[in-house]
Amino acid sequence: MRTFQALAIVLCVFGAIHLLQGPTFFWPDRFDPSRGVLLGGLSSQLLGAGLVVVVALGLMAGRQAGRGDGRAAPRGWQLRYFLLIVLALGLVSAAFTTGERGPNPDWRAPSGERAQPT
Repeated sequence: MRTFQALAIVLCVFGAIHLLQGPTFFWPDRFDPSRGVLLGGLSSQLLGAGLVVVVALGLMAGRQAGRGDGRAAPRGWQLRYFLLIVLALGLVSAAFTTGERGPNPDWRAPSGERAQPT
């Protein structure tokens, strides 16, 4: 489990480093890949900041689990952890809210289907 946690933290660090530079990229919709959200500038930086907070959460959880005494975490730790979770969710939500919704610039209609006018 620690290997998976370390891998997730490293991936979040590299993703956050890239996103904090503000690259523009398209995030396709889950159910309709022809539409989605264009993230760039501030919105991709917000997403990167959310990943930084996720890294902090992972490190906090790892340190708490590493104590190994089986007791519950102190109340202050639990409050900080909860507030960081709320902050991460807020940053990711803000990123997708500020992103521009629209059609996928790279989407092509599958062969055999006619493109429908929009």
